[in-house]
Amino acid sequence: MKRMQVPDPISVLVVDDSLVFRRFLRDIFESIEGIKITGEAKNGIEALDMVLKANPDVILMDLEMPLMDGMTALQHLMIHRPTPTIIFSSLTNEGTARCFDTLKNGAVDFICKDFMFQEKNLEIYKDTVIQKVINAATNRVRSIEPMFAMAHKSEKSSEPGKQVIFCEDCGTRRYIDSEEELTLNEIRCSNCGDVIDLSNIEKLQRNNFITVLAGGRGCFRNLLSIIPNFDADMGGALIAVIFEEIEHVNAFAEYLNSISRMKVLRVREDMRIDGGNCYILSGKDYFCLKPFSANYAFQRIQNTAEGPLDLLLTSVAAVFKNRTAGVILSGDDIDGVQGMRHIAEAQGASFVLDPADCFYKDIGILIREKCGILATVGEEELVRQIQALHYNAKKSVTTA
Repeated sequence: MKRMQVPDPISVLVVDDSLVFRRFLRDIFESIEGIKITGEAKNGIEALDMVLKANPDVILMDLEMPLMDGMTALQHLMIHRPTPTIIFSSLTNEGTARCFDTLKNGAVDFICKDFMFQEKNLEIYKDTVIQKVINAATNRVRSIEPMFAMAHKSEKSSEPGKQVIFCEDCGTRRYIDSEEELTLNEIRCSNCGDVIDLSNIEKLQRNNFITVLAGGRGCFRNLLSIIPNFDADMGGALIAVIFEEIEHVNAFAEYLNSISRMKVLRVREDMRIDGGNCYILSGKDYFCLKPFSANYAFQRIQNTAEGPLDLLLTSVAAVFKNRTAGVILSGDDIDGVQGMRHIAEAQGASFVLDPADCFYKDIGILIREKCGILATVGEEELVRQIQALHYNAKKSVTTA
């Protein structure tokens, strides 16, 4: 086992109905100076009582327990006594909806117990647990409302008002003032005279701003706290680049779509980038932007020396100039230095998430050091600033 350095003393509460697993965790931390188990509980009810008595810095809690399971205890905890909590499970794997539920409900990380039962991984598992506890102790957690199962997408406003359509040939914008106009057989572009297709208004949302969010380990939690706050009508598009296992990224895109107000799509070759959508890429996807009618689409690139994030950021900055934003989330081993520099050179907005909101802080530290002055903001402030950038860009679009 590697010798870990603990910056400040950390008190830990262990919550698990298995005496064997509680002893296993106690044995791990007894050999580490600076980390102390200050309490143990067998179920969620005991855990909530113990939190008040022991006031731990970090909680390690099993998901499946009698009387009160870990998910229910986590929801109560995050309402009344927010504490950095790492969830363990022997029945739920990483990268599943149940795993993402725990992160959405306030857990800072999730560990599958099955990993420890592979004998060759035992020492790696111990080091992993210790490092995650050290990371968790430096994480900020906030009081949040519980998410009971999957949230439903918000209904779109039914209030009458103007809708905007674009000619896909020349890009001219036109306002549709009433539902009556949508029942007309055809509407012609005032500029080039072509017929504008009204069969699917959603696909006619034009882009006026793009924000690229990127992260590695720990960024699932960040994105679950950020993306569901955005409305589809704020204008522009979001692109999230996630340096995690591809199957986990695929599952996450589906999960995030189910709880977000904007449409969340897993990127594929030639997919058009429409305003009001969030697009998900993995850290193994090499894409740039290419013109597509009056809009842009994703183009896959082969045999490039650039990293996937640098490639995408550079492409977005070249196309959208100062109508871009780059955001670095939790992570430890992604690229992005050159891409963030190109965002800054194009006079776009650059942000690094506050280290207190990042489970892994290395990439944020690297970007700040290599790219000069970048705004460091918490999750809530980041949401406000991205919304402001998109809405302002939407207002500033000039009618052709």
